[in-house]
Amino acid sequence: MKIKFIALFLCTFAVTNLVKGQGHSKGFEPSENKHEFRLSVSDGFTQSTVGVLGLGLSDAITGSKRTDEKASVVYGLGYRYSLNRFRVGADLGFFQMNSKLTLAGEKSPSLKEKELTFLFLPTAEFVYFKRHLVELYGSASAGFDLKRHSETGLTELGKKTAKKTNLNADFAYQVNPIALRVGNEHIGGFVEAGLGHKGFLTAGVSLKF
Repeated sequence: MKIKFIALFLCTFAVTNLVKGQGHSKGFEPSENKHEFRLSVSDGFTQSTVGVLGLGLSDAITGSKRTDEKASVVYGLGYRYSLNRFRVGADLGFFQMNSKLTLAGEKSPSLKEKELTFLFLPTAEFVYFKRHLVELYGSASAGFDLKRHSETGLTELGKKTAKKTNLNADFAYQVNPIALRVGNEHIGGFVEAGLGHKGFLTAGVSLKF
């Protein structure tokens, strides 16, 4: 709960810097290109860790066993609109987890599970430093994730136990206090480090026009 409040606070803090950051200052070269699109991948470590820990607790209680756990990276698509030092936009993300569940009393997997997670994160950024090919910035995002969980029975017991496909929405956030972009005014690469639903590390390609 505290982390959620921190993420919201950082978003608010970024907005308050809009007025302060409109003027030119040392260490900042404004760009004529206002629009930016980003393609990225994130480690998704926080998503997979929370999922595995939660499922592990459930398995311990019911006596079931989960195997063949696989988790993808978080694939992302983002857009930013630049107002000098300040940028606003949103990130979309996609993440997938698969596993097999052996119910208590069975020797082979009873169910095949699949969970798809979609992220929508309105984002605010503030540029600390921008000169020539190097740009340093920080960002804060607050939005929601939408999870689609489905189960397929592999045995007779599994078919009877399989739950219906369901959708759940929850609060989502990402705070990246340290980020680096290297490139010209049209194309570049970036790396972001922080904490949230996308994970700890994000890397990708940036296109400005």
